[in-house]
Amino acid sequence: MHARREATADRRAPGTEMTPELHAVSDRFIYEHATLKHILAIAPSEALGRPVDGHEWTVGQMLAHLADSLGEYERLIRRWLEGEAPLEGWDPDAMNAATASRYADAGVPEIAELFATGINGLVAALASIPDQQLAEPLGRADALTTLRFLGEHCLNHAIPIVDAVPEIRMDPLVLNWLLGADFEGDAANEWQNRLLRDAREYIASLPDEDDEEDE
Repeated sequence: MHARREATADRRAPGTEMTPELHAVSDRFIYEHATLKHILAIAPSEALGRPVDGHEWTVGQMLAHLADSLGEYERLIRRWLEGEAPLEGWDPDAMNAATASRYADAGVPEIAELFATGINGLVAALASIPDQQLAEPLGRADALTTLRFLGEHCLNHAIPIVDAVPEIRMDPLVLNWLLGADFEGDAANEWQNRLLRDAREYIASLPDEDDEEDE
């Protein structure tokens, strides 16, 4: 354990105050938050009210849930750094129900602001974690493992969101996120393969740049 702490403490990502492992966690949150915020911006105006398959939520509630979770993770980290055990008695179902109710009628500006403030606070909290504390328990695992698990949250909701708003499927940023993601499970992998096939067909259907110039 001590050897692991010392090895981690001596390695920081260039130009950052984080170890490479923690920096990767932070980068994932930043990247996926930006993609979700992009989805929020390009989705049709009525899309926020659409139901999400498999959930008793609308698209707007789902996006607000993901945005709000960034702030929840920040608060979790800060309580843990203060010596608390923030995951004891944690009730995600109750929290999710409260979030869904709170943001039932939230619009694009409110959700976008949630994303912005949430990611800023979360990255600051991640940067404040002492290197040696990453090996300490946070919940049932060490902190780094738990943070990586939390970093999978957005991707876990990606498929139902995109299925509810199919108009965004061929957007380059959305494709880049979903086709490069490491999904788990046969159903999710098959969904990803179908998306890849659809993307190839879509790209093949686009006019060549030379044809556009001739016109």
